[in-house]
Amino acid sequence: MVELKLKQTLIRLDFSFFAVVALYLLLDESGFGLAALAACFMHETAHFIAMALCGVRADSLTLYGAGMRITSGGLERAKPFQKVVILSAGVFVNLIAAAVFWSLEEFGAAAVNLFTGLFNLLPMGELDGAQMLKMLFIRRCRAERVDGYIKLAACISAAITAGAVIFVCGEVPLTLVTTAVYIIIMCSGKI
Repeated sequence: MVELKLKQTLIRLDFSFFAVVALYLLLDESGFGLAALAACFMHETAHFIAMALCGVRADSLTLYGAGMRITSGGLERAKPFQKVVILSAGVFVNLIAAAVFWSLEEFGAAAVNLFTGLFNLLPMGELDGAQMLKMLFIRRCRAERVDGYIKLAACISAAITAGAVIFVCGEVPLTLVTTAVYIIIMCSGKI
């Protein structure tokens, strides 16, 4: 793992990140690989900007085989509204980018940004949707039931998402299979 310090934020680059990106770009004949990387970069940059605007410092950014993760001890101390702004910033930027690319008739880039934004709204693992739903459940439910509700929401949304992709595509793409395996592992709590 390579570690760099950018001001007060530790940047970690895991070998698995480069391996997955290289493999994906080698197998990607459609050209969506670079658009997907750009969408992810915009998403995480929006989180960083929202954190800075809310006065919350990012402790680290880790790029690893399963994606990118920002950690911040200050996020736990942020006000609920600030947390929602920070967590939704990435999704918001992806949806805006999707609309802009659509208006420019760059339908592939629009689709990638739309997918990235909507995927991050799913209530699974460490995705933004799970964190926002957890905030809601903590305010409305008994604490010992929150994790169970999150896992149930994750399983339901995974089934709906897989069904929607199969319906739209008319077939089962390889990327759906690998994403489904990843979601199953996430829902089981192994990641």
